[in-house]
Amino acid sequence: MQYLDVAILGAPGLLIGIASGYFIGGMEDLNFNTRFGLGVIISFFGGMITSLLFLTMDLGLPITITTYEVILIILSFFGGYILGAIANWAPLPEKPPKRHVIFEPSDEEDFDREIEEAMGGDFKANNS
Repeated sequence: MQYLDVAILGAPGLLIGIASGYFIGGMEDLNFNTRFGLGVIISFFGGMITSLLFLTMDLGLPITITTYEVILIILSFFGGYILGAIANWAPLPEKPPKRHVIFEPSDEEDFDREIEEAMGGDFKANNS
């Protein structure tokens, strides 16, 4: 395989990957794992579709598509996705602070009453 063949096969995936990475990387409501997972899925299916297009369409190029070329196309999609996501990375959503309940023995009756009210029951003091 010559270097020009690599450029011809990898360029569409790189450009489409940059566009999809730029779009998904800028979504503020997605967390890191979702963005990464979408990148893997888009890269795999985009690479497979592009490989099938190169296989079925006669572009007038003396290039044969083998397993190596399919992997190259998928990796070019993923590389473009990473570049696009880095170029337009939105900050991750902030996690809400964790709430802590502090129980003090002197507040036992108030604590029990609030728990009962929150659970929808009537307050009955535990006098045991």
